Amino acid sequence: MRLKDTQKYWDFFGKSDPLFFILTFKDKRGGKWNKEEFFNTGKQEIAESINYIKSLGLGIPLGRALDFGCGVGRLTQSLADNFSEVCGVDIAPSMITLANQYNRHGDKCKYFLNQKDNLGLFPDRSFSFIYSKITLQHMAPEYSKNYIKEFARLLKPGGLMLFQLPSESNVNTTPLTLKSRLKKALPVFLTDKYYRVKYYFQPVVEMYGTPAEEVKKILNKCGARVIDVKPDESAGKNWKSFQYLAEIK
Repeated sequence: MRLKDTQKYWDFFGKSDPLFFILTFKDKRGGKWNKEEFFNTGKQEIAESINYIKSLGLGIPLGRALDFGCGVGRLTQSLADNFSEVCGVDIAPSMITLANQYNRHGDKCKYFLNQKDNLGLFPDRSFSFIYSKITLQHMAPEYSKNYIKEFARLLKPGGLMLFQLPSESNVNTTPLTLKSRLKKALPVFLTDKYYRVKYYFQPVVEMYGTPAEEVKKILNKCGARVIDVKPDESAGKNWKSFQYLAEIK
């Protein structure tokens, strides 16, 4: 799926049922998320991530943090409880509008709309900590790989990046059919047309994976040291997913 279509779909989700499309619990569809309960999931996740980093004998770089794919600020707000300044970035205007409405940290927490396949709105070495969960999985690999490279560019020496990305689907473990192989070989603009017709031009939540070895190679080429890679369940039971912790050498 092209990036402009990803933006269009997520802007639609932000206008229709934003909390559900961010955390898709079946019993929360239709505006049934309680906002306090929703944001508390962010507090719990960030606390668990900080404890995980500390369990590896690492310190938390308490400078400026980036929340990539911030949505309405579920994680950004909790990051702001732990860092001196936090920037949230998202592709959907409707999500950024809501994030600003829910912001309880004033100028300490700032939100940015980014419609490009890079993070050029920030200069090199802008952040001490970069965090991203359940975001890279919703964009075609050509974009997610480029954003990982941008994470490395933006991270200060000694800083940490922690992000999640699926590697492959668990749904079909049988050999690919000829039809599946053809679809996999098609360029993004053609597969996009296929899925738009298949789903009657309705917005869909796309899922993509990138092999773990390929992710590690990208990080290494960017001068990042991979500290730890561990299985992650955020992509759901149908996907094999990993969480990556890395630093700039």
